[in-house]
Amino acid sequence: MLSRRQFLRTGVLLSGGLALVVACAPQAAAPAAPASTTSSSATGAPTKGGTLRVGLSVDVVTLDPHLSGSKFDRQVYHNLYEPLLTLDEKLGIQPNVAESYQTPDPQTLILKLRSGVKFHDGTDLNAEALRFNFDRMANDPKSVRKGEVANIATTEVVDPLTIKLNLKQPDSSLLATLTDRAGMMISPTALQKLGADLGHDATGAGTGPFQFVEWVPDDHVLLKRNDAYWNKTGGPYLDQVRYRPIPDDTVKLQSLQGNELDALDYLAPRTVATAKADNSLVVIDVPSLAAFWLTMNNTKPPFDNKNLRLAVVNALDMEAIVKGVYLGIGVPANGPISPASWAYDDSIKSIPRDLAQAKQYLAAGGQPNGFSFDFEAVNTPLSIQEGEVIKAQLAEAGITVNVVTVDGARQLADGNGKTYQMTNYAWSGRPDPDGNVYQFFHTTPGVSLNWSGISNPQMDALLEQTRQVTDHTERKTLYSQIIQMLREDAPVAFEIHPIEPKAVSPKLQGYVAIPDGMLRFKDVWLKP
Repeated sequence: MLSRRQFLRTGVLLSGGLALVVACAPQAAAPAAPASTTSSSATGAPTKGGTLRVGLSVDVVTLDPHLSGSKFDRQVYHNLYEPLLTLDEKLGIQPNVAESYQTPDPQTLILKLRSGVKFHDGTDLNAEALRFNFDRMANDPKSVRKGEVANIATTEVVDPLTIKLNLKQPDSSLLATLTDRAGMMISPTALQKLGADLGHDATGAGTGPFQFVEWVPDDHVLLKRNDAYWNKTGGPYLDQVRYRPIPDDTVKLQSLQGNELDALDYLAPRTVATAKADNSLVVIDVPSLAAFWLTMNNTKPPFDNKNLRLAVVNALDMEAIVKGVYLGIGVPANGPISPASWAYDDSIKSIPRDLAQAKQYLAAGGQPNGFSFDFEAVNTPLSIQEGEVIKAQLAEAGITVNVVTVDGARQLADGNGKTYQMTNYAWSGRPDPDGNVYQFFHTTPGVSLNWSGISNPQMDALLEQTRQVTDHTERKTLYSQIIQMLREDAPVAFEIHPIEPKAVSPKLQGYVAIPDGMLRFKDVWLKP
């Protein structure tokens, strides 16, 4: 089992060594072109051309970043759409298509866009496009970004390249939020043309280094180089990027070993030792910001009963799950904030298994002889194995689990619609702890990532307060209070903070690992 110190020291870039430091977002960023992200392991001058073949753990769910709740979608988005701001290797926030930002007061954020950035359909990325996108994220009934932009009261177009975001209250997390899906702008023209079809056809929609070609569900997503890409420093060098979903972890690794793939999005725990023993592969261990948990639907029986939720939490042995299912590739979670974050509180320990306590909660919940429920497991070997272990553990407390296998689209629909009973949730993490907490546990009207349906006014007030405070020490104290409340209410059962190993071919050059786990290919090239 890894200690927090070991967890933080496990990151290794291709060049060897990654200092994992969460940087505070500065109050303003001067206009500057982003640095080329090339790894020191690259040998020789980059060569243009070739198709990079990437293995994904599961297929993407949607090509619309505003409606997405899947981490696997993001692997494609960071090359197709790209966010307004971006993260560096130390999780510092850097300019991207927004070349600078200012916070003239705590409730105002002004973003200045680069001149000449165009969507793939040839239309301009301008302040009007940003206003269109922020309005859509806030108001579309299906938007999964509502919680992330809920604090934006109004948007004002200052000039064609400048937008002002007027906030309801100070929000120290917003800049970090704009480094991911909430910062990914969609061409208004493409969206108006495609409508709901954007979910499976992103033609012309993004601004990224690669543009959409096709998505054949359960087979591949294909992107091609954007020759009109705004950043002329470095790549894109690759002709194409081809993503192939391979749910079987062993088959996915074998495909890399057999030269059918060039990179894997994630190396499953049971394949890590095999990959590291293969000298023909490069394995990159990156401590992540991720948190995995088991979320329970608090809005319907049986989990509208807090005592039954607490019975499940106390009957689970997370130490055993981390060791047996994840093979020790991570640490048991004490809440939603990873040890890689400055807000992690190591004085709070993960909840130990206590069957006697679990049975007391069953009795208090009116089910002394146990109860039954359905557990939705995403159709990957790891998730299914996890479901079977959970089933066996809870059976010892008299709780019956029916493991139901679903695909990512079904899980997303059931989570958003709150039609499930329990499911597993793998969150890849965000650089600001707000991204791991607020949208999951705050009462936000409409569609959000609050799949549990928890609604606690006291917790809402604390979550809102974390956004108004900038001092890390004060914010950490608030998050620790929130975690204690989550443990008392038990809307979810916190499981593991995993390490996110990647495996790539030595032919892949110029790749830099960012601790958010996303594969960015703008400056990647293939060695002949």
